[in-house]
Amino acid sequence: MNELDVQDFSISDLRRYLLRKGWSPERHPNGRIEVLKTKPNNDGDFSTVTLPSSIEYSNSASMLIEAFKSIATHENTAPDQLLNRLRRWGKDVLLARLFKIQGNENSLPLRVAAEGITRLKDFIGYAAYTQSEPKPFFDKAGGVSSAFTNQCRFGHTFQGSFGLTIECPVEVVPVLPMDQNPQIIPFERQVFDRIANGLSILRTSIDRDSLDPMLQGYRLGFSANMCRALTETYELLEGRRIEYNILWNPELESANEVSWRPFLFEGRAHEFAREAAKELEKSEILEDSLIEGTIVQLRSDLPPGLDEQAEFEHVITMSWVRERDQVVRIRIPLAPTQYIQACDAHKEGRRIRIYGVPEKAGKYWSLTKPHDFTVLASR
Repeated sequence: MNELDVQDFSISDLRRYLLRKGWSPERHPNGRIEVLKTKPNNDGDFSTVTLPSSIEYSNSASMLIEAFKSIATHENTAPDQLLNRLRRWGKDVLLARLFKIQGNENSLPLRVAAEGITRLKDFIGYAAYTQSEPKPFFDKAGGVSSAFTNQCRFGHTFQGSFGLTIECPVEVVPVLPMDQNPQIIPFERQVFDRIANGLSILRTSIDRDSLDPMLQGYRLGFSANMCRALTETYELLEGRRIEYNILWNPELESANEVSWRPFLFEGRAHEFAREAAKELEKSEILEDSLIEGTIVQLRSDLPPGLDEQAEFEHVITMSWVRERDQVVRIRIPLAPTQYIQACDAHKEGRRIRIYGVPEKAGKYWSLTKPHDFTVLASR
């Protein structure tokens, strides 16, 4: 590691990293430095590091390098791995690596690069708007879109195959263990999780050779607008394949990070995203309506009695007479207690009544904003 490397992370990020890892600050008479130490182990041993209070001091770079080495040794971590964590500290990162069909390139035609960045900006903005209003399609993105992209940063490009980096600051609100409260998930992280979900759902659609996962999964994944932005990005890059990867802020755990794999967007992905956009654009959204009928299917990601924080999906499918002689199936998400009641009603052959906003994406109907769930008395 040399002095150039200390420019890749800030003193404040390193300090936050140590505090998050359980290091504690110690009082020191010299205001230009700060000492942090770990808790003693079973043998009473502990580690200490000294950080400069400002990078402007003459010996700050060497002090940071020594602190970095001490932390890597204490954690038994390779320096490159520790540096990677610090580079991601405080932000989620979207990487788009571009591959020519043959050979490598370390630069792009300016027109291609500019238009590609514009489409990726649109994609990020549409993801933010879709997260705020989970609809299959919208005519125009609202202010949430521009506000979100305005806070994102264009990071370092990387070589080998030309790559673009988009960084989004993620402000993590600390939650003390004694509070017994779940971690607050910032909106910025929700947007990046939606992007990860959408790419994973797109992969599932390709593997199954079916649009169904994308059409049914728009509430967690891609809207038609996001699909369009991805396809336009691919088309503008003149045959270059795009590998999308996501790096999450280490301060905040993500369920997506465990199963995440980089996604290579090429011909098949373009075909599926384009067709999904067409179907999602045919979406139909009704006013708040009464839904009454029998349950034809039950599905739960986890037995509702074990879902203490209501984090898992519990879904019923009902047979709904939308209009005279038009019977459709509609998927309805329920709270754990409601799902248990629905299971009992299904066993007993009783009808369900619930209100909400029916939405059609492709051939699938779903109920959003459900309320006033009732199991009807037997006839």
